[in-house]
Amino acid sequence: MNSADLSKILEEHKVWITSMRESGSRANLCDANLCGADLRGANLCDANLCGANLCDANLCD
Repeated sequence: MNSADLSKILEEHKVWITSMRESGSRANLCDANLCGADLRGANLCDANLCGANLCDANLCD
């Protein structure tokens, strides 16, 4: 997955969380290749990460 697509998905997910699920959309990253992705600061609460490759992804702030 390229960084532009990932950024768009994470932004929509952020809206979904902050709006109490009224708008935006839940991040569906099922089977996504997130190897080496910079996910610092991303709120992944309730995101679908089933089967996602998070090898070497940065999840720390």
